[in-house]
Formats: sequence, structure tokens, C-alpha cells
Amino acid sequence: MRVTYQTDYALRLLMYLAVQPDRACRVGDVAEAYNLSRNHLLKVALRLGKLGYVKTLRGRAGGIALARSPEEINLGQVIRQMED
Repeated sequence: MRVTYQTDYALRLLMYLAVQPDRACRVGDVAEAYNLSRNHLLKVALRLGKLGYVKTLRGRAGGIALARSPEEINLGQVIRQMED
């Protein structure tokens, strides 16, 4: 199965957030960890936020975190929602 870069980035972002559930992460941290474009990853994070998978926190201690527990996220559903 071939997926778009946007879906690939979404899955990587969700995996990164799942292994660090105790803190909010910055998009820049995730982009640096996977050597991805920060701008593209930011667009993916915003879309995942609209879909209800991540929550965004504003302010100095802000960032992004999972809005649900990792066990509640169905990867098949994420892929279907991210693909056009």
C-alpha cells in the first residue's frame, strides 16, 4: 500500500506522541527527530487536531499532545481520514 507523505507524517507524529504521553511536544522536536519538514508537519498536526487525534496547547509551555489514549487510536481509521 502506498500512502501520501501527509499520511506518513501523521503516523510518525502519532507514534512520537504516543511514546511521550507525559508531556506536550513541539512540532520542531518531532521534525528534528524524524528529519522532516517542520512546515509540512505543522500542517499535518493542525489537520490531526481538527480530526480530534491531537490537542494543541498554546503559550510558553505549549505544544501538541495526544487527545486520546494510544489504545483508542485506530491506525486504519487515521489512514482513511488522511487520504483523499
